[in-house]
Amino acid sequence: MNYEGLILLYIVIGAGVVFASWAWSRARSDELIERWAQHEGFQLLSSEPRTWFRGPFFWRTSKGQTVYYVRVSDAQGRVQAGWVRCGGAFLGLWSDQVQVEWEA
Repeated sequence: MNYEGLILLYIVIGAGVVFASWAWSRARSDELIERWAQHEGFQLLSSEPRTWFRGPFFWRTSKGQTVYYVRVSDAQGRVQAGWVRCGGAFLGLWSDQVQVEWEA
């Protein structure tokens, strides 16, 4: 294999690792949010990942955590919206931690 082919191989492998990491992060966050909603007796209506605008978690989120804006309904049909932070400060998404801040 020549030098250009080796560089291309490294680029393809690197892109694959980046994509796999992103996909796992997204799937893990979705799993944590679904589990939290079910545990709290909510039906999840929508969840939007927030990479840049993280609401009340803007200054309080580590690199390994994700933040979502969610809308849920309770057993009585009341709809609430808020911010959900997935993962712990040190273990990131390897932790089952989920924290919520509701909109006023």
